Amino acid sequence: MGGRRIIVDAADYDRVAAEWIEARVEQSLQQAERCHLMLAGGGTPLSVYRLLAERDRLPWMRLTLFFGDERCVPPEHQASNYRAVKAALFPHGKPDELILYRMRGEDEPEQAARDYEGVLPAQLDILLLGIGEDGHTASLFPGSPALQEWQRRVVTVVGSKPPPRRLSVTPAVIRAARHLLMLAKGESKAEAVRRALQEGDVPSALADTGDWLMDRGAAQALPAEE
Repeated sequence: MGGRRIIVDAADYDRVAAEWIEARVEQSLQQAERCHLMLAGGGTPLSVYRLLAERDRLPWMRLTLFFGDERCVPPEHQASNYRAVKAALFPHGKPDELILYRMRGEDEPEQAARDYEGVLPAQLDILLLGIGEDGHTASLFPGSPALQEWQRRVVTVVGSKPPPRRLSVTPAVIRAARHLLMLAKGESKAEAVRRALQEGDVPSALADTGDWLMDRGAAQALPAEE
């Protein structure tokens, strides 16, 4: 069964995303002592993270954060997902009580992938994903052999965008998440959104069981819901 399609005006996008995350964290913490949250990289989530930082409503002492993908670069590199997310979510520095596991993009890639598999929980409580114009999600690009990987949970991949060498979670991680939110924003994502939700022929279709938060530009190629 598919998740909800949440279509909002661009002005409301970050607020709705932040409220979704806060609500799912609260729900998860009603059932367990800690909440395991995997963050998305890329451009769309950054403004959501900045708003979460401003709202300051998440109980960081009870969260464990993970990343869905990373470029094979050092953490201070301009292309690092960790660097961008940390600056947006923790502008005043990471809280001491927060547990965060970054993918070590500076290490030998295959070993870094194996090491990250070792810290992942059996199931994520919350998984955030973004969608590329080509329909990729995390660093699972169209045609990648990683799309057929259901035993490994983190693998090395070669992407179609620079820097090409990356680490990424696999379909096994995406499909297992308890709560999943796909973040799609802008007219340039409209065709990828349509293909994911209507044709199912791009990597982002792996998230079709989760909730999809779209602005009207990203949703414009979808048929109107009755």
